[in-house]
Amino acid sequence: MHQLTNEQEQQLSHWLVDEAPSQTLCLNAVKGYLFAVIASPDPIEVNDWLPIIFNAETDSIPDEITMILAQLYNHTSDLVFDEGYKLPQVLEFSEEMVEANFLSGHPLHEWSYGFACGANFYSNKLLDNLTEESEILESFTLAIMALTFFADRQMAQEVVDSQDDSNLSVFAPIMYSMIGDLVPEYAQLVEQAALSTGLYDFEESEGWGEE
Repeated sequence: MHQLTNEQEQQLSHWLVDEAPSQTLCLNAVKGYLFAVIASPDPIEVNDWLPIIFNAETDSIPDEITMILAQLYNHTSDLVFDEGYKLPQVLEFSEEMVEANFLSGHPLHEWSYGFACGANFYSNKLLDNLTEESEILESFTLAIMALTFFADRQMAQEVVDSQDDSNLSVFAPIMYSMIGDLVPEYAQLVEQAALSTGLYDFEESEGWGEE
């Protein structure tokens, strides 16, 4: 079992906020980030994904914190590939004040921002190599749009403006509902998108990897 104990999660959360280098991701952002990283079609080495959590300042990270992060990574991987990933319960949508969902410190914003950081490793590569007007391109584009929607208020408004007869108060709860539906199947969607690009052959490589 890789799941963190309450004590470990509180220790990690406290350290990320109060003792980590400036601009370190908070725990909810780390959870979204690792979810995206683990779903990558290309294996992402620890030396590549770890620095982003700490704004490239990794020299002063205590070994105990590194071990807890490794355990959280393994637990997230278990959820993504074996048990079924669900949004953390704390990621609730603030209905009475929609703008709050985009504010720094709001769990939904932080998770979505972390996801966006992780998806940056591969999302553009897949989008650039998928066949135009294909169903998988539409599905993957929609998934990225929804899962990153609460990461950036301005970009969210641009999405809303592109829709007919819609506004943020109407569109935001729709995006939140979509996120809950998308996360359990996201890794499978990434795999399907990667295969559709023609850049990957999972049967021959026994996993993620380019031909």
